[in-house]
Amino acid sequence: MNANGRVFSDAEFERRWAQLRENMALQRSEFAVIVDADTIYYLTGFAGATTTFQALLVPQEAAPVHLLRYAERASFEASSWLDNARYYDDIEDPVFTLANLIDEVDSRALRIGIEKLSPQLSVGRFELLSAALFNRTFIDLSLEIGAQRLIRSAEEIAMHRRAAAAIEQALVAGIDACSAGNTERMIGSAVAAALIDAGADTPRIGVIASGDRLQQIHGGLSDRELEGGDLVRLEMSNAVNRYWARIMRMVSIGEPSAETRERYELLRGLQDEQLARMTPGAISLELDAVVRDRLPAGEWAMQLTGYALSFHEPSVIGGDIDRFRIAADEARPLEAGMVLHVYVSCGDMSVSETVAITDSGAERLTSYPRDLIVR
Repeated sequence: MNANGRVFSDAEFERRWAQLRENMALQRSEFAVIVDADTIYYLTGFAGATTTFQALLVPQEAAPVHLLRYAERASFEASSWLDNARYYDDIEDPVFTLANLIDEVDSRALRIGIEKLSPQLSVGRFELLSAALFNRTFIDLSLEIGAQRLIRSAEEIAMHRRAAAAIEQALVAGIDACSAGNTERMIGSAVAAALIDAGADTPRIGVIASGDRLQQIHGGLSDRELEGGDLVRLEMSNAVNRYWARIMRMVSIGEPSAETRERYELLRGLQDEQLARMTPGAISLELDAVVRDRLPAGEWAMQLTGYALSFHEPSVIGGDIDRFRIAADEARPLEAGMVLHVYVSCGDMSVSETVAITDSGAERLTSYPRDLIVR
């Protein structure tokens, strides 16, 4: 964090605002109302609560105005790149306050851009706003803003890199705690402490699964004790300043069987081949086929082999605005600047990495050795 309380430089924020205004001009939006909490964080540095309504009013020429709950004033002043805010009290209707403020800022703007895919814009709120501003046309800016958010700058990739270092420190702690007789909860305790020490945003530990729980993809912690012969999946996932990284590694409690080693090497080899093809312009569904067409027949497998990482507070995966997947139904190409979690999960085994797409290919931001770990 900078001395002024901001995470990114002034130049970084200016770049983002210039691109937003270009997107507005492309859609002939005279005015924009940004309601998505992640986009507001992206444009201002202010990370407001997603449970209360906020909006960023953006005239095409004049300075933006941030409308938010009065209780968040101190947080706004400590972190926002902007300094022009209006506040509403808890007894006010924020949507009607927004409609009045739009008229106050620019009553002549007839085409208003808005993020219709944002979870912060409910159907009810949009209907109220449309009724209050019945003579305006609302233009959906979701796709343009999503495309902008997907391409990360050097400063943003550096933040993902810091997150990768934090989760790898937690991974080491988790591996050290993997021994017969220890429970998954004991491993989780070691991981949580390591995350805090490493500077991660929260002590959220990701997924720790062992034995017959391995196919519980998002299973919570249990008191199951590790036994000799068990496989353990450590899925470390956390963020630094909301920029996420994720890594999956497999641990064998005791020497694994030759069949287990062979299956793991198959998955790792398929992912290596996929990573080698992840250059700008590569088509997502073709990258997915590199792995999927050669997975063991008859075994359950994830329907994705990758997705774009978010800068969303509670989740490693973003929302509808900036969703991008490596999957059989995704025809969009990779672009330099994307940061992805790529993984192969099949049966009871998984391996994954956080990668940044550069002009020359996929750069691994997670660097922990990818061998099957034996404890």
